[in-house]
Amino acid sequence: MSARASVVDVLLASEPNASKYDLHFTVAKIPVRIHPMFWLVTGIFGLLGGRPSLVTVALWIAAVLASILVHELGHALVARAYGWPPKITLYGMGGVASYRPTRQTTQSQVLIAFAGPGAGFVLGAVVLAAVLLSGHAVILPGLGIPIGDGPPLMLGGGRLELFVTYLLWVNFFWGLINLAPIQPLDGGTIVSALLSRKDPSTGLVRSLKLSVGIAATLAVASLTQGYVFLVIMFAMLGFNNWQLLSQLRQPG
Repeated sequence: MSARASVVDVLLASEPNASKYDLHFTVAKIPVRIHPMFWLVTGIFGLLGGRPSLVTVALWIAAVLASILVHELGHALVARAYGWPPKITLYGMGGVASYRPTRQTTQSQVLIAFAGPGAGFVLGAVVLAAVLLSGHAVILPGLGIPIGDGPPLMLGGGRLELFVTYLLWVNFFWGLINLAPIQPLDGGTIVSALLSRKDPSTGLVRSLKLSVGIAATLAVASLTQGYVFLVIMFAMLGFNNWQLLSQLRQPG
């Protein structure tokens, strides 16, 4: 079984077992399961992120749901194109697209891994284009520079403005983080596949070493900017990769 997971799943141990409270449906004939912890954890992160009202938390959950589902659909649709029936599970504040490959190649690994963030970038671009075509500008969180002419849509505005801002933030910002060359993020999978193609005997070890170095660098950078969640996430990623590297180095 292979799986591609979204960025927040690095904080989760494994895909949860089925529960009687799961929500089941299909998208493009792909089975989708939403575990109840998805709603709970996403809502908690919404509250911790300074979204105190029920309306703003609901908008945040809706934006995360749409974004994570599109992300996992990107992975799943490409996996299905290779003839591997996928399924999607949303849980925690992320998701996973699972499938059973008959024969993995460098090309299939790279394309499936990139399809998740790529789908998110497309969704973000569509939302951004719609805002610009409506005659408004967008001020992305953390940048402070308006994109486009006209009155800006920005965090702190009405409900539509909040929802649009959340969509742009999740799809662009999380998409970029997912492309960081750190295992098991999508970028780490891509780098590992390329390094293993060049030298199958050392590709995995080299990708793990790179993951540890990049994770440590990004953890320090996040600390200097006050992004506590990212510090924790990158620290956990670095530690997990260091553990895997240590296990591979053990004799026998």
